[in-house]
Order: sequence, then structure tokens, then C-alpha cells
Amino acid sequence: MPTFSLFNHTISTLEKSLNLRSMRHRVLASNIANMDTPNYKAVELEVEKEIRREHGSAPAVQLVRTHTNHIPVAPTPMENVKLTTADPPQFSLRGDGNTVDVDKTMGQLAENTILYRTAAQLISNRLKGLRYVIKGGK
Repeated sequence: MPTFSLFNHTISTLEKSLNLRSMRHRVLASNIANMDTPNYKAVELEVEKEIRREHGSAPAVQLVRTHTNHIPVAPTPMENVKLTTADPPQFSLRGDGNTVDVDKTMGQLAENTILYRTAAQLISNRLKGLRYVIKGGK
């Protein structure tokens, strides 16, 4: 007999997403803070890979981009998060070995902020719906 799950792992997945997005924000901010440090190698936290790694497979529902200007959709976890070395800029006039691409990192930071706010809004809406049901629709 299947067990009933009130939250169906949605809230816990969104919580992990918020935690990872917060960590990614700190990683990106650290890269920007070290943009003038000689031989600093930019690092990256890939939130989507971390979520898939924890859940063991692709998400049950596959989201599709319907327009080329849409932000790529991606699902997130906490333990044993792996930071990877970011790809160095394709073209760089720097001779100090630093691999921080400030423009790319700022774009990633903006995208990460949007995805963080989206996950927070989804959790908020889910909890508002539960509160509505608990109050009997009042």
C-alpha cells in the first residue's frame, strides 16, 4: 500500500535548492572578491548537478524551454557539495593566472538570485495553500 506524503518531497527539494543557491551566491561573491588575486582559480558550484546527484536521477517531470530567451530550467542538496574549478575565460588579457571572468560571474550571480527568489516564492505559495486548506478555505 503506497504511503501518503503531504509534501511529496517538494518542500524539502525547494529547501535544498535555497541552501545550495545561497552557497552558490557565496562562491560567486568569493570569485568576484578575488578577481585581482594573482593565480586565483575561479570555482563553481553546480546546483542542478548537486540536486540530481542527491536524488539519483533526472527529475520526474522534465521542464522544457519554450523560448530561447527563457532561463534554462534546473532543479538541488547539501551534504558533500562539490566545488569545481570554473572554466577559464576563452580570451583573457591577464598575465597573472587569475581565471575570474567578472562579466560572466556577475551574470551568474544575477541568474542565481532570480532562481533563489523563485524557489522562495514557490515554498511560500505552497505553505499559503496548506494554510488555506487547514483553515477550511477561509
